[in-house]
Amino acid sequence: MASTVAVADPGAWDFRLERGHLEAGALTAAERPADGSHSLALVGSAVWLGSERWEVRLGARADGWYRHNEESFSGADLDYDESWLRLRGDAWRFTAGAQRVSWGRVDEVPPTNRLVRQDLTRFLLDELAHRERATPALRLEWYHHAWTVDLLWHPVFREAEMPDEDNIWSPVDRTRGRLLGLPDDPALAEEIRTARFRDAEVDGGVGGARVSRFGRRMDYAVTVQRARHSAPYYRFDPAELTFTAVHPRTTVVGGDLGFAAGAVTWRAEAAWLSDVPATLEDDRTFTTVEGFDWVVGAEGFPGDADLRLTVQLAGQHLRDGGDVLEPARAYYLNGEIEDQPARGRWRVRLRFSLGLDRRDAYLNPEVAYRRWEPHEFYLGGHWFDGADGTAGDFYRDHRIIVAGWRGTL
Repeated sequence: MASTVAVADPGAWDFRLERGHLEAGALTAAERPADGSHSLALVGSAVWLGSERWEVRLGARADGWYRHNEESFSGADLDYDESWLRLRGDAWRFTAGAQRVSWGRVDEVPPTNRLVRQDLTRFLLDELAHRERATPALRLEWYHHAWTVDLLWHPVFREAEMPDEDNIWSPVDRTRGRLLGLPDDPALAEEIRTARFRDAEVDGGVGGARVSRFGRRMDYAVTVQRARHSAPYYRFDPAELTFTAVHPRTTVVGGDLGFAAGAVTWRAEAAWLSDVPATLEDDRTFTTVEGFDWVVGAEGFPGDADLRLTVQLAGQHLRDGGDVLEPARAYYLNGEIEDQPARGRWRVRLRFSLGLDRRDAYLNPEVAYRRWEPHEFYLGGHWFDGADGTAGDFYRDHRIIVAGWRGTL
């Protein structure tokens, strides 16, 4: 949902730093692409509450990164954050402006969350809530008893925020001749090293509807969307030696549900997609195929009120695709284990994602000191490993130890 900030004094502006994140990282692999990778993210907002019926929010963010090795690279970026005008009625809410709207119920890989603009500048290093960017939109929410109707339209499509080519988290590795998501292919390696990469022109907006119901025993929702794939897919043209980043338009039909059984909360979510991009194996031409993604998971507190465990089983399927370079199916086990010892002064956490049908592993252990909330200081790591063609394989040499600060003002 789009965030809001409560303002105690109507008619006055409320300024705050909603998110600050400073991190330093040291890569550890023998064939690492850099010795160090460091980043900074600042998100600020100003909110004015005109009355109980309407409010205005202005938001901005600044990001920077620096990598050092024999050659050093740095970059910085300014972008708007959520900036909107919101009107409220007795049973409705209308928001116009840049928003972050997340649909779905499960963590990390919600199949129905297809209208969000992804932030892939740091790949999976950040939590899901921090891997999304605001996008211009019109949103109408209507409430009736336990029902909610949510209508969302983006008049202009904005593709995912991507890292610069010199950033170690770029999905294009010209040095090795590799593309994220495709197996190592000597026939393509030289083309990737020398080809020109460009963005395709994308016209038209995207939008969808979500109808949800909140109940005592079960919450559920259904959604229909006409969306585009936020992350780019690189279509190869051998005649022009060009890779073009495309974002195919797709119809999404899906739903989600959640219910509590004892001390465990169960969640499930699934979506059918009409056009998933792929590359044919025989002649390397671009195509689209049907897709079906699903997730089932559980969250609970086994034996200790401070120990939280989330586990999810996810599946991704390509249908009627013929012989494509992408796997026809993939299964993952992902989740999070978190404890808060010493009365919450510390947080010990492990995020993980493990491929079940082929080796594809990501581990993110972290220890954070939280004595001075809302500030925390942490030490952690990101570890990758996988079979050929997986993200774990692509980022195998990007294993990194990190230390940093997170906070708000």
